[in-house]
Amino acid sequence: MFNLRLPAVVLSCSGCLFVMPLSADTNADRLANAPHDAVSTNQRATVQIAAAYRTMDKDPVAARELAKQAVLLADRSAEPVVEHKAMVCLASIEVHMGLFHEAMKTTLKAVELAQELGDPVVIAMDLRELSKVYRYNGMLEKAVEEARNSLAMLLPTRRENEVAEGQQLLIRALMEAGQWTEAQQLAEGCMAKAKLAKDTLKMARVHVVQGQVLVAQQRFSDAVVHLAQAERALGGPALVAERVDMYEALTLALIGHGRTQEAAEALRKVAAILEGKEAWSDRQRMLDLRYRLAVANQEWREAVVLLERIKSATDSMLTARMDMQMTSMQLDHQLARKEKANEELRTENARNAESMDIMLSQNNQLVAALLVASVLAVALFLSGRYNRRMAVRLKLKNAVVKRQHDQIHAKNLELQRQNLRLAEALMGDEEKETMIKEIHHRVKNNLQVVDSLLHIQGIEMADPLVGKVLRETQGRIRSMALVHDQIYRSQGLGNGDLRTHLEKLSRNILVAYGAHDRISVRVDTDLPLFRMNTLLPLTLVVNELLTNALKYAFQGQETGRIAIAVKATAGGYELRCQDDGVGMAPDHARERSFGLELVRVLAEQLNGSFRVSSGNGTTLHLDFAPDKEPMRIAS
Repeated sequence: MFNLRLPAVVLSCSGCLFVMPLSADTNADRLANAPHDAVSTNQRATVQIAAAYRTMDKDPVAARELAKQAVLLADRSAEPVVEHKAMVCLASIEVHMGLFHEAMKTTLKAVELAQELGDPVVIAMDLRELSKVYRYNGMLEKAVEEARNSLAMLLPTRRENEVAEGQQLLIRALMEAGQWTEAQQLAEGCMAKAKLAKDTLKMARVHVVQGQVLVAQQRFSDAVVHLAQAERALGGPALVAERVDMYEALTLALIGHGRTQEAAEALRKVAAILEGKEAWSDRQRMLDLRYRLAVANQEWREAVVLLERIKSATDSMLTARMDMQMTSMQLDHQLARKEKANEELRTENARNAESMDIMLSQNNQLVAALLVASVLAVALFLSGRYNRRMAVRLKLKNAVVKRQHDQIHAKNLELQRQNLRLAEALMGDEEKETMIKEIHHRVKNNLQVVDSLLHIQGIEMADPLVGKVLRETQGRIRSMALVHDQIYRSQGLGNGDLRTHLEKLSRNILVAYGAHDRISVRVDTDLPLFRMNTLLPLTLVVNELLTNALKYAFQGQETGRIAIAVKATAGGYELRCQDDGVGMAPDHARERSFGLELVRVLAEQLNGSFRVSSGNGTTLHLDFAPDKEPMRIAS
């Protein structure tokens, strides 16, 4: 299993730890006492943050005090961005010092500020640091949770590098929490994406993470395979820390696999990379690896010496950490005393200002009270006069309103009586219309009976001339029946579509003469259905014209076309029936056949005139002006 690696802690003697903060405090005082018109509070806080980062490695205690001063200045400026930067700086220094509990509190505050800013990338970075701090404090489940949250915030941003770092952080958190299966699955997913992108460096980094997970599971042989692949790719472009992590994991895997000579070679590579590094954590890692190698080689004397050195270094680190914590506590105490003195001074100034404000307010209140009393007296006098006048006006208005109310009531009664009469009239009209529709239905049925009788009679007749006359009579009867059926099926008299009615009439005539497969009829009209006294003669006219065209227009032709159009004109309506047949002879147009005579009679019923023109086919015109419907007399 991996030991939890803590961030580097700078070690120094106790004297330095207690002397250096004094200079840092002096710098902070000099910045805090600078003229406020020379630099703004935000600029002073930014200067403090930069100074804290510069002194973090040399004097972390002084750097922490500078960061605290920056937090106070940023808080006074009420600028969330600067305050967040100061809080992140303070958390970084506390982690560097090993003050993990304090770093956890500071990082939580930084996360809250980041959430106020609303930037998902900033929130994700702070959650990542919070996950690390939870790991340092041994809160592994919380570390896994915050690592998941950080990755979830980063995924929608599509920042590949940050997402890859977040995935590696989550894998390490899962590994240290003992959730090996999920860590391995996540690492395999990262490897698949890296292979798809053909990114050799990312693949090598994922191999390192997979190797670390396998070492933690004590699957040393599998770990060696992944780490060997990572070693070939992490030569130049990788960071020093990544190469150290890779060789450290490789050393542990080789030791666990029993290949101690190769482990010693990997350890020498780690030592070569860390040569000249003064960080305590790096030296501690080297001692731990050398101790494990000595135990694996059964070099017990060397192992005991290394173990004592590890214990001594750990004790020194703990002592230094305690010294830094005590120094930090002393500085916190000094800062608290100074802040308390400043707060007392501010409180005293506030009390004095409050006393002056109270005196000024009392004087102003006295003057205001006198003015209000004067205004109230005048207002009461004017209000009394106004109320008396309003009472007289209100009495007059009430009388007018009562008179108007009586008039409105009388008109409402009259309107109710008129509505009642109108409702009775409408009910009578509905009954009449229902009765008329029933009559039309019965007439249609009777016409169908007559049509059936004529059909039977025509079958029995041997004379073809008589049969022809009977068929023509049947056509006229069917046309009349169609009119009555159309009126019966429509929602009200006069409602419907004239084009649909004429198309249905045309289809019936074509089928009756067996010409539906060679003669086409096109109806062109956008008029509504006429009333009964107009629709019936108009339907009979169209029936006669179509019948006449089918009988005479297409003699010797296999196919033909007939166009029927009904248009509104200035003086009424125009019916035009045109065919592309052989044309009508002049003597036939003048002869007095029954069909043409019937058309002329029906034209007179429609107040119209009938004429025939012959050219390319025959065109028959009917100009008519039907009688207007009488207006309904209101009751």
